[in-house]
Parts: sequence; structure tokens; C-alpha cells
Amino acid sequence: MAKSPQNLDSDLQWHLIGGVEELKQKVCRKVYMQGGQGLALFYVAPDKFFLTNSTCPHARGPLEQGDIEDIGGSFKVVCPLHYYSFDLVTGQSATGLTLRTYKTEVREDGLYGLTPFPVSLTR
Repeated sequence: MAKSPQNLDSDLQWHLIGGVEELKQKVCRKVYMQGGQGLALFYVAPDKFFLTNSTCPHARGPLEQGDIEDIGGSFKVVCPLHYYSFDLVTGQSATGLTLRTYKTEVREDGLYGLTPFPVSLTR
């Protein structure tokens, strides 16, 4: 039986990604979930981070190499291949495509992501 999106969210847990000060050093970086899936981590403001899948759902462009823009009061990543933009909170795009996003939370001991598997800065 396939899981519905609501059931998929119940499989998520908070995982430590790394220290906030270290992660602030780059606006965009690639991080990895256990098992090798790439994620894109974006730092856009004091202690404001976003976490998404690292590939564009259109043509698999490397989103960690994309530009971050404030468009209409929302932070968006613009894919470097075809310039599709995706909202970093909702994953929505004007094209109708949706990018998978994950919640992040800054805590005393570091940045956490709500993901199905642990996240690492290296493979």
C-alpha cells in the first residue's frame, strides 16, 4: 500500500545537520541524507535556513548552485539550468512543479532538519 503525503510526514524526525556558525559560512551548500540523497541547504538571513532536495524537479539542475532571491516577500531558489524558481518554504513554482522541502530549526546545539534520515555535510 502506497503511503499518502500525510503518512510520509509521520516518518520524518529531527536530525542534527551541523553547527550554526559553520553553516552560516556558505549561502548555498550540498548536504547528504543517509543513503546518499543530496539536499540543498540555504542560509539567507540571521539564523534563517532552508532545506530542499538538491535537484530541480524539471531537469535535475543543481539547486545548490542556484541563486536565492526575495521575490514578492518570499525567498526562492532559481535553478541555474532553466531559471525556474521555487519557493523555499512551500516548494511551489509558477510552472506547477513542486520541489520537496524540509523544515529546519535552529537550536542551542546546532541546526536541525526534519528529514526521514540523518543528514551529513559529507557523503
